[in-house]
Amino acid sequence: MMDSKIWAALEPLHPSALEDMPMDGQWLEPPFADDPSGRAVLCNDGDFQFVVVDRKKGSVLFVCEDDESLIASTLESFVKIVQAWGSIDRDTVGPEDDEDFSKVRKSFEEQLKTLDPVAAGPNEFWSLYTEELTSDDYVDEDVSEEEDEPETETGDNDRPGIDESFVST
Repeated sequence: MMDSKIWAALEPLHPSALEDMPMDGQWLEPPFADDPSGRAVLCNDGDFQFVVVDRKKGSVLFVCEDDESLIASTLESFVKIVQAWGSIDRDTVGPEDDEDFSKVRKSFEEQLKTLDPVAAGPNEFWSLYTEELTSDDYVDEDVSEEEDEPETETGDNDRPGIDESFVST
């Protein structure tokens, strides 16, 4: 798949709709560099995460180090998924409100099954991402671990007060 075909699909989404996507990094414009497997790099976080399109199959993948998961089975379904995700991203506050987010997540999962059943698979990007969002590891705790530990006075940080007679005005 040539850069011109990729860009024809992505340009209407660039940059705002793509920036709503739950991936770190910068969404790129053509000419697209190829990764070692010959896939066009669409988004690069500058470190170890990428979004690529397979130039032969047209599938869009999330690559994180040695792990890969399917975002969309075709570039065309990727565009539809971006649009669906964008409306959800604007309509919910996020995982802090578990009940609302759970409804929105289920709605998106149903849309995804219609838009791209393969991308809705259990070990693919969207399933893994929504699972991570609803896990206990993601939810912010009001109490940090440091607050649970009692403070001990060692005297090491005690400093004498400033003698005001030495301060000039």
